[in-house]
Amino acid sequence: MSDTVKLTKKQRKAQEFRDKKTKEEREEAKEEKKKINEEKKAELKKQREEQEQEKKRKREDEKKVEAENASKTEDGEPKKKRKTRRGKKGKGVNEGRGPRFILFVGNLPFDIQQAELISHFKNSNPDRIRIRQDKGIAFLEFDNDSQEIQSKMELALKMHHSTLRNRKINVELTVGGGGNSANRLSKLKEKNEKLLEERKQRVIDSKKATTTKAASPSPSPAGNIHPSRAALIQ
Repeated sequence: MSDTVKLTKKQRKAQEFRDKKTKEEREEAKEEKKKINEEKKAELKKQREEQEQEKKRKREDEKKVEAENASKTEDGEPKKKRKTRRGKKGKGVNEGRGPRFILFVGNLPFDIQQAELISHFKNSNPDRIRIRQDKGIAFLEFDNDSQEIQSKMELALKMHHSTLRNRKINVELTVGGGGNSANRLSKLKEKNEKLLEERKQRVIDSKKATTTKAASPSPSPAGNIHPSRAALIQ
């Protein structure tokens, strides 16, 4: 006899129905699980994006704070952007030969012309002269590659309180960098105080030299006369 139990037509239909139902349930369960997994993935992705955005905001805030701190001076004042004059290839007005030495000239006529200043400072022969007619000032620039730069600047400084078009002009040292920070103004004041002392000392030395020359005895008229004639004069 065969071990297989023969099912009736009715039993086979019932078995097929149960198998079909079980298969559908399995498919539904599979779809449900897939849907849940997709929702979880979407939620995780959203959380990661939010975390990345939060980190990005924090980094931007930190950079902003660092930039604000870097743009402030020691006394807490915001730094002013330095204006630079750039020529071709970013070499500047003196073609990249290093820093320039600058003297300030003040109390100028508002319609002062370049030619007048060139003529007035011809002995010091600055490499460039920048004029601000709206403020009645100018800047004398000396390139540092010049060997006689010290003597040229001294000649220019000696023109302090010289007269130009019936105006007593000021020629003073300046500190590079621009702006009006406390540190820069302090350096500028110190430099010009030292320059003032040097000017006072030159005036004193000049007066002493004049006094000494006036007090020195004039040479004896007999110095260039024959002794016999000198004896007759006495």
